[in-house]
Amino acid sequence: MNNINNFNRFLAPAKLNLGLKIVGKLPNGYHILKTVFCLISLYDQIDIQITDTAQIFLIDHQSAWHYTDDLAYKAASMLLKYSNTKLGANIKIKKIIPSGSGMGGGSSDAALVLNTLNKLWNINLPHYKLLELGNKLGADIPFFILGKNSFAEGTGDILSSIELPKAYFVVVMPDFYIPTKKIFGGVDPNLIASNTLNIESITPDSLITTLHNDLFYIAKKLYPQLVNIEKDLLQFGTPAMTGSGSALYLRFYNQDTAKKVAKKLENRYNTYLVEGIL
Repeated sequence: MNNINNFNRFLAPAKLNLGLKIVGKLPNGYHILKTVFCLISLYDQIDIQITDTAQIFLIDHQSAWHYTDDLAYKAASMLLKYSNTKLGANIKIKKIIPSGSGMGGGSSDAALVLNTLNKLWNINLPHYKLLELGNKLGADIPFFILGKNSFAEGTGDILSSIELPKAYFVVVMPDFYIPTKKIFGGVDPNLIASNTLNIESITPDSLITTLHNDLFYIAKKLYPQLVNIEKDLLQFGTPAMTGSGSALYLRFYNQDTAKKVAKKLENRYNTYLVEGIL
């Protein structure tokens, strides 16, 4: 195996869901939703080295799952097979975004690998084709491929870019993660029916204003620890859950206020002070 270049470092950002409403369910079990995706300044570090053998290696893989189950590995392997390139890649991922937090770390890693290898391998697939490939791997990946704050519909793959006001977030990560399938399995059909009746009222503005996440109630039933964390955060604002959890966050429009709240919480929780990426 010959290395064509040195490792180059790239940053894969996390996201927060600013509100999430379930408005339908597909025959394949996937749910139809409306949500606002907001990119934030928390990043996984990904080092990529191009090689001249058509193979993918995930180096120094330290996650709990096998490297072949890693979304970034799957993304690179998919692109390799689809493009028939004679090149390959060594990939190293330093995880900063907590796994199972609802902040999309794995999806962001996969999207960055697709975008980056498409360029470094000189494949130059059009954007829509990368979105198609990404959607086969995970519902959040198209958003990260797009790389812009978005109003998302469908399974999260119908995206409209959106302007968001500058905001700062204090994110609290509990010491447990929540399996996505477990949360979505608890969605009440009556909730979907109610949202469908009122679907015209579910707008980007309503989601951004209320930050209401339909999955938060389900998560609190399954993981009562979240109720105590929510009570703790209520003294500083209105806590919200991102995605299917387990991370909760508080939003502020004043950076100093956000810093003070983060300082008060960091002794009790794994706390991140981040800002929205415009």
